[in-house]
Amino acid sequence: MFKINGKLRVLPVHVIDPRLEKEKAINIGEELESLIHTLDADIPDRIIQKLDQPNNATYIGKGKIDEVAEKVLQHNIDVVVLNAMVKPRQVHALKTQLQKVKPTIEVWDRVDLILQIFDLHATTQEAKLQIELARMNYMGPRIYGMGFIMSRQGGGVGTRGVGETNTELMKRHWRDQKKRVQRQLEKISQTREVQLEQRKRAGFKTVSIVGYTNAGKSSLFNLLTGKHNLTKNELFATLDSSVGKVYLEDLHSEVLITDTIGFIRDLPPLLISAFKSTLLESVHADVLLHVIDVSDPEMEAKISVVNEILRELGRNIDDVIYIFNKVDLVKNLNEHEILEKYARFSPILISVKNGEGVEGVKERIKHRLLSGVKG
Repeated sequence: MFKINGKLRVLPVHVIDPRLEKEKAINIGEELESLIHTLDADIPDRIIQKLDQPNNATYIGKGKIDEVAEKVLQHNIDVVVLNAMVKPRQVHALKTQLQKVKPTIEVWDRVDLILQIFDLHATTQEAKLQIELARMNYMGPRIYGMGFIMSRQGGGVGTRGVGETNTELMKRHWRDQKKRVQRQLEKISQTREVQLEQRKRAGFKTVSIVGYTNAGKSSLFNLLTGKHNLTKNELFATLDSSVGKVYLEDLHSEVLITDTIGFIRDLPPLLISAFKSTLLESVHADVLLHVIDVSDPEMEAKISVVNEILRELGRNIDDVIYIFNKVDLVKNLNEHEILEKYARFSPILISVKNGEGVEGVKERIKHRLLSGVKG
C-alpha cells in the first residue's frame, strides 16, 4: 500500500451509465466509497462521469483525465479508483497519463480495490492463499498485456523478440506459481471435506450463515454461538469461515454454525472461484440462513446478488431461510408485507443489536432440521 502519514488518499472515479436510475447510481457510488473507507483511506474529492461507452484507450475520456490529473495534484492523491472492471491496457494507459503529473500514482479498478481489502482482512493461511490465487487469476491477462507493451517498445532491431521472450518467461512463472498455490489450496480443501464428512458421520447437523457483506452475519453468529468474532461496520470484515456451536433443547444436541465471507454486487467469478473451499460450508450445510439488512434501500437487489452467487456455487436456494435483520433501524416497518412477500423462505424479522427475534431463529433452525428438508 502507498500511504502518506498513515492514510491512503484515494480519488474515486464514478463512471455512470446515463440510463441508470439516479437512486441506483447513488447507491453504487456509496458502496464504492464504503469499500475505500474499509481501507481506512481518506477521500478528499471525487469525480463523476456519465458514459454511454467507455473510452477504448483510457476508459475515461481525455477531458476527464485532465480533471482527474488536476485533482491528483490538488489533493496529493495516492490512488485513483475506477468503479468498474477495466481492461488491463486501459488501466496501464490511464496510469501512464497520470504519471505525468505524479510519477508514484496508482490506478486501481474495482477488483484491485476488493483484493486490497481482502489482503487487509486475511488472517489465516487459507485466506491468504485464496487471495493470492484470485490476484493471479486477475493479473494473468495483465501480464500478457505488459508483455505486448514491452514487445512494441524500442522500435529497434531485435527489441520485439526480447519483449516476446520476456512475455514467455512471465507466463511460465505465472503458471508455475498458480499451480503451487492451487496445490496448497487443494490440500486445505481436502482437509475441509474430510472434516465435513466426519461431522456427518458423527451425526452433527450444520447451519451456515450467508448474506450480503455488512448485513449482520457475524453479529448473528456471535449471538447464537456466544463467540466474539470480529464485527465491524465495514465491508468484507470477515473472510475466513468460523465454526461455533449452539445447543437446541428440543433436539437434545448441539448444532454446528458457520459464518463466512460476505457477498457483494458484481463479485467477479475469479473471486468466487478462489474462495470456493471456504464456501463449501455454505453449499453443504443442512440449513442455510440468509441474513438480510431490512433497512437497506437496495434490499431486494442485494437478495438477488446473494441468490445468484449461491446458484453459481450449486446450492438450491428454495430451502434457504431469510433472516431480516436491523428492524430496529426502520420506523413504521410493514412486517406483514415482508412476511407475505417472502413466505416461501420461512422469513423472520430480527434485531441482532437488541436481541429481538433471535429465539425465533433457533426455532426456525430446529423446525427445518426436524423436517429434514435440504436443497
